[in-house]
Amino acid sequence: MSPPNQKVAVLGAGLAGLSCAFELARKGVPVTVFEKDPFPGGMAASFTYEAPGGEEFVYDFGPHRFHTKDDALRAHVEEILGDNKRTAQRLSRIHLFGKFFDYPLKARNVLASLPPHLLFRAFLDYFWIRFKVRTGLSRISDDNFEDWVVKRFGKTLYRIFFGTYTAKAWGMSPRDISADWAAQRITLLSLWDTVKKTLSRKKGNTPRTLVTEFLYPETGGIGAIARAYADKIREAGGEVLLGAPVTRIEREGSLVKALHTGGESAGTFPAGRVLSTIPITTLVNLLDPPPGEDVLEACSNLHYIGIVFVYLVLNKPSVSPDSWIYLPEKHLTVHRISEFRNFSPRNAPPGKTMICTEITCRKGDDVWNMDAESAIQVAVKDMETVGLVKKEDVLDGFVRKMTHAYPVYDLHYKENLAPLRAFLAGLENLETGGRQGLFRYNNMDQSVEMGRRMAWAYLEGRDAGHADVATGKEYFG
Repeated sequence: MSPPNQKVAVLGAGLAGLSCAFELARKGVPVTVFEKDPFPGGMAASFTYEAPGGEEFVYDFGPHRFHTKDDALRAHVEEILGDNKRTAQRLSRIHLFGKFFDYPLKARNVLASLPPHLLFRAFLDYFWIRFKVRTGLSRISDDNFEDWVVKRFGKTLYRIFFGTYTAKAWGMSPRDISADWAAQRITLLSLWDTVKKTLSRKKGNTPRTLVTEFLYPETGGIGAIARAYADKIREAGGEVLLGAPVTRIEREGSLVKALHTGGESAGTFPAGRVLSTIPITTLVNLLDPPPGEDVLEACSNLHYIGIVFVYLVLNKPSVSPDSWIYLPEKHLTVHRISEFRNFSPRNAPPGKTMICTEITCRKGDDVWNMDAESAIQVAVKDMETVGLVKKEDVLDGFVRKMTHAYPVYDLHYKENLAPLRAFLAGLENLETGGRQGLFRYNNMDQSVEMGRRMAWAYLEGRDAGHADVATGKEYFG
């Protein structure tokens, strides 16, 4: 079958958009990627910081790991990276009560580290809630995050390991968060399940949440994947336009007719086929003429969590062996830290390191509007409080911000998302996909898979199931 010859516009140069454009370009389809940022990769981008002495540090937007059970998908990404790859080891922990707890939870570690009175209360709560659920004395729903976790772990473990952190990271009550978030984030179904799976693992059947090995570039940070995609797209004859935001999507009835862009590539581009991976809310608001008021109202009720990333350059060889550490305690503002040399030693020069501290927020709130100096002071204070960094270790600090970090899975997100999906499905030459395009929390491998399936659907004239990726109840962390 010969490939379609109409020109394809891909909106967004994240991993979904780039993998989609790569599959099209390699089959000879004329394709152009439009990206508003001056760099490819979206949230999976990387940058270089040059210290005053000329030393270079590579950093990402927080921690990223590429892992998949699909051997063909892993081989594809390894092909994209070429020789620039390594197998890294994940270690992630929770810092609580002055101690470190393995995350995902491991029975031995919890038993050894949790204070005896809390351990006793945790088991008492767990067996009591399981008794009430099984006997029908209590009918706990599964419709919100708090109830979902309490039903499976008991109130004490929920409060210690799940509830406090979730409220802090989301900036809202866990009772107002959909249980979908819990079903995706916590593959261990109960405390007893945790005990069984951490004491006895069957080879070849390790839950995704417990996998420790992952693929990461040797040099250039996680963004090396996106940059390699962009290079290969251009080599195959496609275009990747950076700093080229789409400012308006002109449509006529059910057909998209043209894209209007700004930046250095400002102009009007006739639309043949449009494959969008930009935030679905942004896409809807770019349409001209706009959809009906019901769609626009639903769109306004979908929200995203933003993140302020505060980076600290340190005059010490290492902070911890962890890829990342969760900080759930309320007296700390930072909720997670990551150290890039633990992903690849070449991300930092010998004897020095850099950490990324994350503070979640909403665009325009007090955290978002905090000046860089204040944000750095907050991060340094928190790091001193937990004993990981001393003020005199800090050589420099800087801040980056991201508006669309996580889709907010509130209790009504599905009913608000449905009108958008239905309206966009009625546009004959437009398809939306990827993490942002589907308003879906998923991992890097699933973003790549979605993008490739979008391309295959266009090339083969069939539904390749891109919208079904990452819909199962599996851990995505």
